[in-house]
Amino acid sequence: MTLLFALWLQAATDVRSVSWWLPHNPALRGVIWWAVFTLNLLVLVWFLYKMLFKGAPMNLPAALRQRGQSIQEQIREAEQAHRDAETRLRDTEARIANLPAEIQALALEAEREAEEEYKRLVEESERDAERILRQGRLEIEAAARLAQKELQRLAASLAVDLATQRLRERLTPEQDETVVGAGLASLTAGRPQ
Repeated sequence: MTLLFALWLQAATDVRSVSWWLPHNPALRGVIWWAVFTLNLLVLVWFLYKMLFKGAPMNLPAALRQRGQSIQEQIREAEQAHRDAETRLRDTEARIANLPAEIQALALEAEREAEEEYKRLVEESERDAERILRQGRLEIEAAARLAQKELQRLAASLAVDLATQRLRERLTPEQDETVVGAGLASLTAGRPQ
């Protein structure tokens, strides 16, 4: 550090030659220049001393120690994160290596589930078909009973109509009066007077 400062001092231009505020007398000029240089140097040394060794707000060694501790803490955290990342990487590599077996297991599981779903759908379809057949049979039986009743009613109506028609064809008005009279007589004979 001192060597760098000495090299810089030698390479720097003579500040005294550009100092317009210094008197023109060369002897006095050199004395004032050295006094200002010394004063500046003392202020710089005092400032560095205050920063390095005195006062909490400007205590450079304490700040450097604290910074060193925080850097060490960050290094420990980074090492822990690195170990965690390596663990996750090993787990991921193991899972990737195990991936074909997992895919096969998933395929078998999907196939088994598909087969179970197929069986369930077939059973449900069979139950629905049986229910529809049973309902169809019941509807057919109900329709058959209704048709039989209609047929019986129609047959009875046709029989009555046919009998009425035959009676009208065969029965003459004299026979009609005789039949009606006989029917009335049997009705009146069975009735108490």
